[in-house]
Amino acid sequence: MSTLKKEGLKIALLCGSLCGGGAERFTVTMANRLSKEKKICIYLITENIKENEYSLAENITRECLLQDKRLISDAVVVYKFLMRECIDIAIGVGIYTNLVLCLANFRLKTKVIICETNDPKNDAISWKSRLMRKLLYPHSDYYVFQTQEEKQYYSKKMQQRGFVIHNPIKDGLPLKSDICNKEIVALGRLYPQKNYPMLLNAFRLVHEKHSEYILRIFGEGRERMGLEELAVQLKIQDFVVFEGFCLDAHEKMADSDIFVMSSDFEGMPNALMEAMAMGFPVVVTDCPAGGPAELIENKKNGLLVKVGDPVDMAEKINFLIENTEVKHSIAQNAILIRETHGEEEIFKQWFKILQF
Repeated sequence: MSTLKKEGLKIALLCGSLCGGGAERFTVTMANRLSKEKKICIYLITENIKENEYSLAENITRECLLQDKRLISDAVVVYKFLMRECIDIAIGVGIYTNLVLCLANFRLKTKVIICETNDPKNDAISWKSRLMRKLLYPHSDYYVFQTQEEKQYYSKKMQQRGFVIHNPIKDGLPLKSDICNKEIVALGRLYPQKNYPMLLNAFRLVHEKHSEYILRIFGEGRERMGLEELAVQLKIQDFVVFEGFCLDAHEKMADSDIFVMSSDFEGMPNALMEAMAMGFPVVVTDCPAGGPAELIENKKNGLLVKVGDPVDMAEKINFLIENTEVKHSIAQNAILIRETHGEEEIFKQWFKILQF
């Protein structure tokens, strides 16, 4: 446990929802960990409660204050809440809540921290959001970036008040079993950023050599129908399973063989970190903003492939299938991420910031 300087520290975290993606999972992991500290009172500001949310500790006070992405009105409501509750530190997670928090940061005694959770250069946001980010982000007091590349995207003044901290790996992850079913698994939202079409094309090439393997994709999103149609076009529909969103995805994939990630860009991908911590050999794109490259020493604890290159990905997957000893060695090295990125190690870095 940490030793904080101030008794009764009040910390508010802001995140749009508590289901679906890496930013949401990070927010819940952080809130739950901070709630274990007797000297901290945790508040969580979100939109309305939704189905399939990540589990939240009982001693966290949740306030559903964000409504329909109305930036100015949300900022006013958040400002009033931070003032009324005398919040010491407010932490935003995700582009919209970061904008809300920066706009609310007017004559506040609250220290405002915003977290960059994706590649700022390639993040799929509107030009209006990009403009608002440029105008409002400088009004934060401190910044937490997930990678060095993210940090370098912003101005020198912002970098001077910035810290690079990787995501923590949540406690309680199962270990990969020794069964090793002939399954390749992916985990993540079915969004363009994840480039699942590239993965399906890569798997088609893998299937030509190793027809006994299937591909299981855990996640849900607006691209599902198109991906199912693409699998039919590639004539691999009988060997690709779309599992949908599963709160117990890690348990369901524990008997599989190889983890893959085909993203065009990421921040610090939780799904990749968790797969490594489970003991999976991983094949992932060397994508901006540099998260995979900061985690993986190529050919030692994972294999990096070119972004958008199904042939390269297929070759690396086939290499692992055909070289059992190498695959086992990579998996054994990957699992060491539990020592460097466990909750306690990562939150030691966070507590240094929270004390100021």
